[in-house]
Amino acid sequence: MMVVCYFMKLKLQQISKFFPGIKALQKVDFNLKENSIHALLGENGAGKSTLVKILCGVYQPDEGSIFLDNKLQSISDPSVSLKLGISAIHQESVMFDELSVMENIFIGNHILKSNKMIDWKAMEIKTKELLNNLEADISPEEKIKDLSIAQRHIVQISRSLVHDADIVIMDEPTASLSQKEIEELYSIITNLKKQNKSIIFISHKLDEVLEICDEFTVLRDGELIKNDSIKNTNKDKLVTYMAGREINQIFPKKHVSIEEEILSVKNLYKKTQFKNIDFNLRKKEILGFYGLVGSGRTEVMKTIFGINKFDEGSLKFKNKIVKIAKPKDAIKNGIVYLSEERQNLGMTGLMSVKDNINMAIMDKNSKYLIIDKLKDLKNASSLQDKLNIKVSYWSQLAQSLSGGNQQKTVIAKWLSTKPEIIILDEPTKGIDVRSKSAVHEFMGELVESGMSIIMISSELPEILGMCDRVVVMYKGLIKNILDVPKTSAEEIVKLASGE
Repeated sequence: MMVVCYFMKLKLQQISKFFPGIKALQKVDFNLKENSIHALLGENGAGKSTLVKILCGVYQPDEGSIFLDNKLQSISDPSVSLKLGISAIHQESVMFDELSVMENIFIGNHILKSNKMIDWKAMEIKTKELLNNLEADISPEEKIKDLSIAQRHIVQISRSLVHDADIVIMDEPTASLSQKEIEELYSIITNLKKQNKSIIFISHKLDEVLEICDEFTVLRDGELIKNDSIKNTNKDKLVTYMAGREINQIFPKKHVSIEEEILSVKNLYKKTQFKNIDFNLRKKEILGFYGLVGSGRTEVMKTIFGINKFDEGSLKFKNKIVKIAKPKDAIKNGIVYLSEERQNLGMTGLMSVKDNINMAIMDKNSKYLIIDKLKDLKNASSLQDKLNIKVSYWSQLAQSLSGGNQQKTVIAKWLSTKPEIIILDEPTKGIDVRSKSAVHEFMGELVESGMSIIMISSELPEILGMCDRVVVMYKGLIKNILDVPKTSAEEIVKLASGE
C-alpha cells in the first residue's frame, strides 16, 4: 500500500485577533498543504478577511504562531508577506485602466537595469512568459480598460506570480464571470497547482468549492468549526457548518397573486449597447434578467434608473409616460436601483453605516437643514434588524464592513425610500449562504407587501428559485421572455448563448 505524504506549506496555530468589542478570530488553526487548493469558508463576518489580512501582513495576530515551510515567521507588514511568497487577489483589487497589462503587472516592482533605469524589454519578456504559462492570449501592450473581467483576473494572477508567490489567495475569483470564463479560470488554477503553487480559495459558491478544491476550512463567528478533505463532505454539510443550522429552503419563494402592470418599457434603444427592449413588470412580480457578461442587462437597468440616457423608446409607470433623465426622477416615480458596483455606486465608504442607510431620505428626516437624529436611528435600526446587518456601533464606517454586509447596507438605503419598484443587480453577489437566504426571504416579504422587483442574476438556481418570469438577453437583444415554472435551465442557457 502506497502512502502519500503531503508537505505542510503553511501552518497557523491558535491565531487570535481582537478589535474593540469584536472577537474577530479566537484560537484558529489552519493548515495549507503544498500543491493543494484549500477552500476557506464562512459567512460574512466569520473571520475569513481577518485571517487573510494577517497572512498579508495588514494585521498582526494578538496570539498564535505562523509557520511557513516549517519555519516560524513574523509577518510584520505587506512587503514581508510578498517576500515570503504570499500574494492575494482580492475581489475588488485596484487596477489602472489606462496602463498596459505589463505596467499593471510590474507596478511597484519594476525590473531595473544596472544603471537603475527601468528595463522595459526584460519586463515585456517576463510578462509574455507569465501569460504563456497561464495559457492566456493577452498582449503585454493591451490596456486594462480593453480587457474582459476574466482577463483582468489573469493579469492579477500574473501580478502575484511576479513576486514568485508560492501561496496565492483568491477572494471570490468567479463572482463576475460567465460559465465559460469560470471553466477557463478552473483550468488556470489547476495549472498553478501543477506548478507547485498552493491556493487559498475563498468562495460562497459551494458547488465550485466541491468541484475544484482538495481541502476546506470553515470559520464561524471567529472560531474554527471544521477542517477536512473535500471528499468527506457535501453541500448540505458545508451549509450546516457555516450557518450552524440546516437551511432547508434556500429559495423561500412566496406565492402571491400578481396584479396589474406597473411598468412598461417600449422599444428602448441605446447605440452600441442595446436595442428593441420591450418588456413589462407587474405588481408583486419578481422579474428576472439573465444573460452572459456583456449581454446588456445592467446597461438597460442603468438607463431605466436614469444613470444613462437612451436614444429612443419610452417608459410607462402606472400607464403614464414618464421622463427619467436622472436617478432623482426615477426615485420620485418610486423606482430604485441597487448596483452590482456597491463600492462605486451603492454606498459611501467613509460615511457611517447609519448615514449610508439614511442617505436617500435625508430631506425627509430633516427640518430647516437639521437632521432628526431619532428618526435616523429608528429607520436604520429597523432595517438593520430586518436584513441582519452586522455592525459593532452606529458610527462604524461602511467600508469596514464585510462585502455581504455592505451589500445589505445598500439594500437598506434604497428600502428607506419606500419604493414601488426595486431593481436588484446581482443582489447576492459575494454574500454567504445565510445572508443569501435572508435576502431571498426579504424579497418575498417585499412582493407580499405590494412591491415589484427586477432582479439581474448570473446564478441560474437563483433565477429559477425566485422569479416568476425571466427575460433572457444576448448581445443587447431580448431573446425571449419565459414563464419560470414552464421553462428549464437548459432552455435559458441556450437562449443566453445565442442559440
